[in-house]
Amino acid sequence: MTLHALGLDTRRVELEGATNFRDVGGYRTTAGRTVRAGLVYRSDSLQDLTSDDVQRLLDRGLGEVLDLRSMREVEMFGATPLTDHGVERHQVGFFREPLPAPDPAAPGAQSIPPSDDHAAVAAHYLELLEHAKPALLRAFTKIAEAERHAVVFHCTAGRDRTGLTAALLLSVLEVDVDTIAADYQLTERYLRFPEHRLAQMRALFGDRIALAQGTPPTPAGVMRLTLAGLAERYGTPIEYLREADVHGDIIAALRGRLLTDA
Repeated sequence: MTLHALGLDTRRVELEGATNFRDVGGYRTTAGRTVRAGLVYRSDSLQDLTSDDVQRLLDRGLGEVLDLRSMREVEMFGATPLTDHGVERHQVGFFREPLPAPDPAAPGAQSIPPSDDHAAVAAHYLELLEHAKPALLRAFTKIAEAERHAVVFHCTAGRDRTGLTAALLLSVLEVDVDTIAADYQLTERYLRFPEHRLAQMRALFGDRIALAQGTPPTPAGVMRLTLAGLAERYGTPIEYLREADVHGDIIAALRGRLLTDA
């Protein structure tokens, strides 16, 4: 089934300063319900938003930004001009702090595996998730509590940390695995790094990040393996989240706010 047939290619919000800003809503669940549109978005980093971009997002009711980046990324790249317009930003770092500096003596030692090695990338993601439980608890709590405005979560690329957060949120909402994996894959269609951001990323991460001409691939198979691995370790993605203290009240609030029978 194509991305178009799944209705996946209609959710992107076109912005000048972020290329991978997308609505998480609109998907059908396995129970026949629909994820509400216009309430939760996912994105790459937001520091380069233009004044027109900011207004476009304010017009969509955006009220909170959940920043999944490390403090060092925020210090190097900047936060977002949205905060100058009343949008609240929360630091929800996925990585253990402080983020270790690149080791020039061991290039590539801490890099994300090549994208064509699906099993290795999935293993990397599973290890990342072992340290991300506090961040996911905070992010999901903020999303559940945001009753009057929209929320966006983002990292630098909107690929790894953002992709995992989106996958787990959609799992909570009972969206099927194939759709979740296809949503993850959309990043390779939309994400484009401007040269200045690539330079910043190389300066910060060294060889720890593998980029192919600024367009990192995100194969759907990686997310399928990641979710299968999470199920193998914990029983289900929901049980993983329970281990992160994303308890039943938060899950019920997420479903109550984000699902509709329409």
